Amino acid sequence: MKREWRDNEVVTFNIEMGLCEHLTELVILCDAAGEIIYANPATQKLSATPLQGQAFRSLLLPDAWVKGELFLTAAKAASPQNPTAAWDILMGTTERYSLVFLRGYTADDSGQLVILGQVEDQSVSAMHDELLDLTSELAEAQREMHRQNRSLQQAFNDQRRLLQTIQALSTPAIPLWPGVLLLPLIGHIEAERAKRISQQLLQAVKQHRAKYVILDLSGIAEDVAPVITRQLLETAKSLQLLGVKPVLVGIIPTFAQTIVLLGTELKGFVSYSDLSHALAAVLHWPRGAKQ
Repeated sequence: MKREWRDNEVVTFNIEMGLCEHLTELVILCDAAGEIIYANPATQKLSATPLQGQAFRSLLLPDAWVKGELFLTAAKAASPQNPTAAWDILMGTTERYSLVFLRGYTADDSGQLVILGQVEDQSVSAMHDELLDLTSELAEAQREMHRQNRSLQQAFNDQRRLLQTIQALSTPAIPLWPGVLLLPLIGHIEAERAKRISQQLLQAVKQHRAKYVILDLSGIAEDVAPVITRQLLETAKSLQLLGVKPVLVGIIPTFAQTIVLLGTELKGFVSYSDLSHALAAVLHWPRGAKQ
């Protein structure tokens, strides 16, 4: 931020200490090494400790030290007739600071550095502080959002792994005896799960060289949709094409009604009311050929 300086604001006369004591502008005298020889009361207000004998940079925020050194270098090369341009530098402490506009030059007679300055209007400074606070709050909000995103992503990954585990365990094809598999179906079955049941069952048939598959339907939900009934029956028919005999167990009333409404033929299917009767029957069937 740059401030326009009027020509009459550039003081080029020998400083009278009594006058400087009452000025609201900043007046600082430094030696060639940048040590403060004099600071008027307006300048002293920016520091909690006496400034005389301190380095010029003690007035500045640490982030402004480099800029302060560059300003002193420019002031050493300037003259009362041709002072430096206005430099905006932060003075004070990190808890309480002000933006100050400085111009400087080297006095002809003493070789001292004369630094003159004005503090930024307090209303502008307050807006600057408020902007910094808002920026800090925004940065913290962004960090919190990133932390929440990471937590949500981790929760999503955990849920996905859990779902995969549940899916793997939800339709297990259990080998009972050589050539005999049991597939207990439990709970609500949606289209995706019915598709997964078919795929996993056909793989298990191939893996175990099954001749008989017992489909236990007694545990499925009563509100099974007609389209799901059709999918399960198509899975059973797929078993027949592979030379496997499907055995239906525990057909619930809604499932039976849907079969009738669909007009599906159950030719080649064997049905039992409960699992115990189905197991007793399959136990006596030959393993080498279909019943």
